[in-house]
Amino acid sequence: MGVLDLTSPMRAFDIELSGLCAGHSASTYLREVDWQVLPGQRVGLVGPNGAGKTTLFLTLAGVLPPKSGRAIVGGMDLSDQASRRKVAGVLGLVMQDPDDQLLETSVWDDIALGPTCQGLLPGEVKSRVESAIAATGLEAHVDRVPQRLSVGEKKRVALAGVLARQPDIILLDEPTAGLDPRGRRELIQLLKGLSSTLVIATHDLELVLDLCHQATLLDAGRLVKTGHPATLLADAALMEPHGLEVPWPLHPR
Repeated sequence: MGVLDLTSPMRAFDIELSGLCAGHSASTYLREVDWQVLPGQRVGLVGPNGAGKTTLFLTLAGVLPPKSGRAIVGGMDLSDQASRRKVAGVLGLVMQDPDDQLLETSVWDDIALGPTCQGLLPGEVKSRVESAIAATGLEAHVDRVPQRLSVGEKKRVALAGVLARQPDIILLDEPTAGLDPRGRRELIQLLKGLSSTLVIATHDLELVLDLCHQATLLDAGRLVKTGHPATLLADAALMEPHGLEVPWPLHPR
């Protein structure tokens, strides 16, 4: 895992939440969340099903407005409706099911959709698509129909579509779900090579150990604890009450 300087006082936060409450209904789901993510940091967001991870992602992406508290993403205050519309310019979301975001009839066109909608000139769109294809190893698939690809290939197309927009922050929802061991290894290596800030909601705790600088435990809409992955995930007394198990590499030998 690469070294990230988390001590510099000059670094602004890419994500800064203060007392954030948010949710789908009148019953607030995220409750008083205080959380900061530095630029370039890779954060594993862990917790049981129904912990509030999806609600958090939808709030960061500007889909759900904060009910109270503050959410600053990429320097934009998401309590403002105009900022929620603009946050897509700095943040990309890779959904758990890639079929939810593959819209075009060819891999090339799907990856080009984002930068085209950004109003870029055709030459810049082409350059970004080519870079995203190279980064995700999709050169042999550019003319194929995305919906006919394997799960792993679809996930790479979905990620390439986000990369082509060049966001500062990328949210990934269960990126290794449904992948075979080779596809999982390839995805981890791909993510390690990115310079964007990454927030990864996952049940794959070994992924968090291998990839992330920080782990954050969320449950029942509350942030329980944040810490170094090897420390937080090894704490059975912390993990087990929240429906999680210490990953195998951290078990005592």
